[in-house]
Amino acid sequence: MNQIDAGRSPRSSLSITLFTLLLFLLPHQGSAQAWTKPTGELYTKFSYGASTAADQYTFDGRRKEYADNVDDYAFFDRSLYLYGEYGLSDRFTVVAALPYKRIIVRDAAFRYRAYGLGNAELGLRTNLSDKVFAENSGNALAMNVGLSLPTGYYRNTAPSLGAGQVDATLNLSYGRSFHPVPAYAQGGLGFRYRSTIYGLSDALFCQEGVDKDCVVDAQPDFGDELTMSLEGGYTIGGLLLLQGLVNAIWSVAPPETGFTISNPLPTRQRYVKAGLGLYFKPIENLGLSIQSFTTPYGRNSVASIDLFFGVDYTFDFSDKEEESE
Repeated sequence: MNQIDAGRSPRSSLSITLFTLLLFLLPHQGSAQAWTKPTGELYTKFSYGASTAADQYTFDGRRKEYADNVDDYAFFDRSLYLYGEYGLSDRFTVVAALPYKRIIVRDAAFRYRAYGLGNAELGLRTNLSDKVFAENSGNALAMNVGLSLPTGYYRNTAPSLGAGQVDATLNLSYGRSFHPVPAYAQGGLGFRYRSTIYGLSDALFCQEGVDKDCVVDAQPDFGDELTMSLEGGYTIGGLLLLQGLVNAIWSVAPPETGFTISNPLPTRQRYVKAGLGLYFKPIENLGLSIQSFTTPYGRNSVASIDLFFGVDYTFDFSDKEEESE
């Protein structure tokens, strides 16, 4: 089988430096969207994700082979992620994330590979709990706003590291702590606006039917999406957290056309991811996590199995002496 590589764009090296620095100064704890961080607290997380698929969901919801005439796994995503949250104040938390993507897809004849930085995520979480709930009620409410920004990669490589355009998301999340029972639950609903701003990514010149490492740069109009999440957790012995997780993306407009396997970025898609998680805290401020997801429903999406392994650490930069005074 022939292999075709799509490397990083010329701007990626600079992007690596800038965004890596940003992540450590303003470091994805998906389980905290309803809660803000205390002032001066910095949460950082490094994780590895492995997604694998032999099937895809077609635009009308049928399940079929990911690549024709390939009855084995044909889609592989092996990526690294940096994530962080920093408490600017008890009301505002800055959120940032950056993935280093490594994607492989194959058909009956070729194996396509791309690697480099994907879209950086920058966001702000605002605590609204005191506007709605009484103090120490166990309820949490937060609004999350965020931007997804390309990092200079080529958007039309096969496969691509991202769609190449800027997205903006608005999300409202509610959480509930059941203290003294060591359990919590939360849910979120959001709207993702998928713009036609392509200026933060590049495009390769590509001849259709001739070049195998790229696709023609069409700059499609990606459909806006609803985002949904549900999560619950129970802590055993103060050390081990068991989680149930459901995430969904739902295109406002129904999917109408399929996607090419060499560049698996559908313009409109719908899917549900359901999974379980384990979080272990061996010492103060340090955590280890594993999460596993399947894709029980989809339209115009990869039917993947996803595993994530993470390690996180929390730093406290608050002025304790000043607080005690």
